Amino acid sequence: MESVGGDAGEERMLIEELHLYTKRLEDLKHFYRDTLGMEVFSVTDQAFNLQVGRTKMIFKQSETDREPFYHVAWLIPTNLFKEAKQWAASRVVLSREEDRDETYSATWNSHSLYFEDPAGNIIELIAHHRIQNESDHDFSTQDILQVCEVGLVTEDVLSTVNELQQMGLTRWGEVSETFAPVGDVYGLFIVVKKDRTWFFSTQKAQIYPLEVSIRDVGRLRIG
Repeated sequence: MESVGGDAGEERMLIEELHLYTKRLEDLKHFYRDTLGMEVFSVTDQAFNLQVGRTKMIFKQSETDREPFYHVAWLIPTNLFKEAKQWAASRVVLSREEDRDETYSATWNSHSLYFEDPAGNIIELIAHHRIQNESDHDFSTQDILQVCEVGLVTEDVLSTVNELQQMGLTRWGEVSETFAPVGDVYGLFIVVKKDRTWFFSTQKAQIYPLEVSIRDVGRLRIG
């Protein structure tokens, strides 16, 4: 893991850019632009940019034989979870765990739903009820406010947490040898041990290259 940048400020953690890799670039471009109706720009045969509120997600063509996939969560207004679920369910198949297609975390005071894109990326829509970000209009893609979680897969969770703390980030909640959230409610690294099964998925976490730019912290490169 390589970090580039200065000290962390005291402001909310903002994930400004997220670089991910894929073997299915064209499929993802059509999915996010045509199926979800989101803003896609700077399109080339090697990459495209996806505007996710205040975050720019950049998908790049993978040059390896592996097929990368990632976990990413998008923050939505606290009062629009039901509307967001209707919006998502009309466009994609919601992921299920047992008989549920949504979940409430009492610890985090948040509602979440999940779906997968054509490359197997696990996308989460999450409403954090401790944030006062209510919206007074019907849900649309404009209410996807920012990327607020990025899965960070590692062989050693506690060592990776220590590295992130040295960058100025803080633990957020309980930490174990297989799972650790680091950051704050506005931006989190979900640090998980390799081969741990992702929530609301049958996929086991794997290590793939990614790059994250965090306001006032700098860039973090994996792989």
